[in-house]
Amino acid sequence: MLLPGRPPENPESASLRPSRPPYVACLIVGLGGLFAGVTGPLLSTFVPILVRDALGERRALIGSVMAIDNVLLLLLVPLAGALSDRARASGGSRLPILIAGLVLAAFGMAVLPASASWGIGGLIAGMVVLYTGINLQRSPLQALLADTVPSRYRSLATASVTFQMCVGAIAFLMLGQALGMRVAFLIAAGTVLVIALALAIGVRTPATSETHPADAKLQSLLETLGAAVRGTLPGIRAVFLATLLLQMTFQTFSTWFALHGTERFGVRPEAVAIGFIAWAMGGVIGAIPAGAIGVRFGRRTAMLAGFAVMSMSMFALDRVTTLNAAVPLLALASVGWTLPAVNAFPLFVEPIPAQHRGMLAAVYLLCMALGGGIGDPLNGAVFDLVGGYRPLFLLMAAYTALAFVAVLMVPRGAGEAAGLTPPAPRRGRRRRG
Repeated sequence: MLLPGRPPENPESASLRPSRPPYVACLIVGLGGLFAGVTGPLLSTFVPILVRDALGERRALIGSVMAIDNVLLLLLVPLAGALSDRARASGGSRLPILIAGLVLAAFGMAVLPASASWGIGGLIAGMVVLYTGINLQRSPLQALLADTVPSRYRSLATASVTFQMCVGAIAFLMLGQALGMRVAFLIAAGTVLVIALALAIGVRTPATSETHPADAKLQSLLETLGAAVRGTLPGIRAVFLATLLLQMTFQTFSTWFALHGTERFGVRPEAVAIGFIAWAMGGVIGAIPAGAIGVRFGRRTAMLAGFAVMSMSMFALDRVTTLNAAVPLLALASVGWTLPAVNAFPLFVEPIPAQHRGMLAAVYLLCMALGGGIGDPLNGAVFDLVGGYRPLFLLMAAYTALAFVAVLMVPRGAGEAAGLTPPAPRRGRRRRG
């Protein structure tokens, strides 16, 4: 059970604290990010277009269909988190659930383009298969990161996840442009199978000092969620809100930018992919420095800086008039996005023992699901109200500004790496009278 206040330092973290960063572990765990990079941008680029072609310009309905991912996340992520916690508390591994999800996702990527030819029913069926696989692996993957990497270096591990995600995104967006949707999806399916094999061979989970299978109950999801909502653990409630708003911002971009770009800039859907590539390039540039900043200056400070950069970039993007002018600003916004994206989960997971990390990862991912579940229909309703996609970046600016305020509410030092305290702000010298 999760107790009020910060628990004593986890002996697992203290005993595993190395003299130098565990680069190999960070690289292997980062393959989960490569999976997201291989699948996510292709889905963001092509699925909204497929759904629009099947439904017509009914924007609120498009947003509802696009929320299928988040509905399945609500159902499957807690279950996968509970099962992985039970395996971990019994001295086992989270890997079997993770690998099963990756294999199912690979099958979904292979069949999705063909399913669109069967009408909206076939398209929805293909989306359900694909997003079932994606959501089965999410919470075990997040928890595995905390299991395999010591507290101090978890920001570097999430930086590896983000870096590989963005590299994969660039490669597969270019494949989508060069080879077309069907071929790109088939290559992506094969790549996901290779990632599953590499994780199965390369990940070795350290043993826990205590094994209590009864501790890994499904009810612990409600306990963890209750602790987050009540603020029982320092800073958790504020990070919960900031994570929700971060996901609302990102999903606003990933779901609607293709439609926004074709309408506002008058270009073909394939040309809009350059905007997603710019975002991915910003992630490649910013991910590793974001992890280093979180290690050196603290996770809270890094998140504040990132949300400030994002908000300013979104206001600027609202004023540009061409896709070419938007590209560098999208890259800058993505650099800012890496700071909270890399440091939010390490801050979120810090007070939680190993046998509850799957549930904590589920709560973290539920924040994202709630952000998408709220954001897609809300944004669709706004776009219906104004008759177009023009307010996209103003909405994103509002979400990031609110997230900045939420992170300000995190107490200084809460959720930071075990045994480390971020540098205190400098004060001006007193003048001598």
